[in-house]
Amino acid sequence: MKPGLIKWVMIFALLLGCLSVWACGESRERFAGNYRSEAPYADKGHINLNLKETGEATWKLDKEMRELKFKWKVEGNRLFFYTPEGAVIVVTPTEGGKQLTVDMSGSWNPSCPVNQCIIFHKVSGAG
Repeated sequence: MKPGLIKWVMIFALLLGCLSVWACGESRERFAGNYRSEAPYADKGHINLNLKETGEATWKLDKEMRELKFKWKVEGNRLFFYTPEGAVIVVTPTEGGKQLTVDMSGSWNPSCPVNQCIIFHKVSGAG
């Protein structure tokens, strides 16, 4: 084989490999949708959570006019919320994604601490 042809074959193989790795990311589809907290939070009402398939999300308290925008992804059997300030919030989905348990303790725990745990139920959306 000619050296120039080998170079192009290697570039093509590298591009194909990168595309296959990019396409293998875990799907957000089954978790995308609207969720509502099971209980009111900090005397500010329920929390409405919207997870979009694009990886964008919003978190809004009923009694406040503003919302927090953040990014999210699926990795293994957990969801990870990435706030603009750099915080990472670990979320455990159950019931096929119809319930999300959010650990607000600031530390990773094998199970969500009762007094620092927010449970969301899906109210609409994909999945």
